[in-house]
Amino acid sequence: MEQTPEQIRDGEAVYVYCFSLPGVTAPLGPGVDEDRPLQVVNVGGLSAVVGWVALDDFTGETGEAHLQDIAWLGPRACRHAVVVEQVMADAPVFPLPFGTLFSSLSVLEQEIQRRASEVVAVLEQVAGCQEWSVEANLDRYHAVEYRLAEGLQTGQLSLPDAVGRRHLEEKKLRRQLSLDLDEWIEERLESLQDELALLARDFRNRRLTENKISHWAFLVPVDQVDAFRLKVDQIARQQEAYGLAFRLTGPWPPYTFCQSAP
Repeated sequence: MEQTPEQIRDGEAVYVYCFSLPGVTAPLGPGVDEDRPLQVVNVGGLSAVVGWVALDDFTGETGEAHLQDIAWLGPRACRHAVVVEQVMADAPVFPLPFGTLFSSLSVLEQEIQRRASEVVAVLEQVAGCQEWSVEANLDRYHAVEYRLAEGLQTGQLSLPDAVGRRHLEEKKLRRQLSLDLDEWIEERLESLQDELALLARDFRNRRLTENKISHWAFLVPVDQVDAFRLKVDQIARQQEAYGLAFRLTGPWPPYTFCQSAP
């Protein structure tokens, strides 16, 4: 293991931002602790981008209070993200969550050696790729109304000519379309997901939050990013009439595709 000039002082811990391949350099600019430099530790065929932080800032009562204080947490989480993104600009990364600490460089060395094969496999998988997120929301009322109008226009649905019966039958059709809406949207989303997956190396479902009906993560080769973004824009325009709204964000470090590693 390469020795670094910066050594741990009493009451400090090693803060690890990410793993990468040998040869990466420490990013310029501040880390989570603005007063301590960022460095690269090389061992087991991997590089770890690290810094040093006060242990009390992340543990015990003070640490718990800090992690609940957005004024303290926000800027440091942003600096963590910037460091990972700077490394990602030059090499594949295995990003680690905010607040990943080790008590010493020797303990970090043991962890790198334990995880080396799994981390290398992930780095090979994500090399030359970016993570892009696609979220979808559904206006259920809009979806039912448009499906009703579309069905009547195409002849798949029909209404009687008599005004009284027409009104009752229209209400019945709306109820039926509402009842099968979940099945309809599941089939539609599966088809759209397959279209996007053709432009990606890997795909994962992410946890749903708020009113989202889907949240996808795609690992997209850099040379396919423009085509992928155009395809998402095309899908968004085509599906807008059905009450579907899509939101594309990225590129992100491949957090989603590192979660399967131990």
